[in-house]
Amino acid sequence: MIYNGIFLGLTTVDIIHYVPRFPGVNEKLKNERLLSYAGGPATNAAVAFAGLGNTSTLITGIGNHPGGVYIKNELSDWGVDVKDYTSQPERPPIMASIIVDLSNGNRMVVYSNTDTRRLKRDASNETLLENKDILMLDGHYMEQAVLVAEKARTLHIPIVLDGGSWKEGEEALLPFIDFAICSADFFPPECNDQEAVIRFLQNHGIQKIAITRGADPVVVVDKSEKTEIPVMDVKPMDTLGAGDIFHGAFCHFILQHDYLTSISRAAEIASLSCTSLGTRSWIEQERFI
Repeated sequence: MIYNGIFLGLTTVDIIHYVPRFPGVNEKLKNERLLSYAGGPATNAAVAFAGLGNTSTLITGIGNHPGGVYIKNELSDWGVDVKDYTSQPERPPIMASIIVDLSNGNRMVVYSNTDTRRLKRDASNETLLENKDILMLDGHYMEQAVLVAEKARTLHIPIVLDGGSWKEGEEALLPFIDFAICSADFFPPECNDQEAVIRFLQNHGIQKIAITRGADPVVVVDKSEKTEIPVMDVKPMDTLGAGDIFHGAFCHFILQHDYLTSISRAAEIASLSCTSLGTRSWIEQERFI
């Protein structure tokens, strides 16, 4: 079955250098490979969701800069329908320079400021939610995210939060969230450990919570039940975007499986994506799907 997903959040231009090791201070180092994609949490999740045979709509801000044209073309090639609602169309898109250590798959990321980026108010147009099966938000563009989430709740569309890191004003979004899938770096105010994060989210009405921890088991909370789901043991080549791919895969599986199974299947896809370079190669390998 083909599902219709809608994703709201950040889009970047990712320029990825693959090197044999991280460079030292003041060192020049020749890369072994260079790739470039549209990136960002919601964007990579939208691509993953489309890569699993669904239709993806992405609400984001890109603009008319040549870099933005590149982004739109690249996403179209991967089956993502882009709705560009930037309020600053002449501004260059967000750029991210990424260095990946080929010896272990670890990465370093430097990116341009995202805090001053805004979307037009009509990015929360209710017609965008028509016939959608699931909504995923990455915490960026908070004003529009809250408006879209509020409308999705009235339409009984399940809402997934990508909690990569805490965003200012995010507490306004939490009452609408059905599934909070957070990284180990997600720390709301006054939360200093995992248990505090779980309590904080539960106090805001979220009953289904998952915390991903890289290669360590995923901590999964379902109301009062807490468990851990092992992560597939793989030799990583590139961990870039694995969390984003996890979210996109989860959006796919939760529409056909129970919660724990969906987490497990999403973790499998994310792990396998780490065994190839870039954020797209796994889609082309049918055994991953």
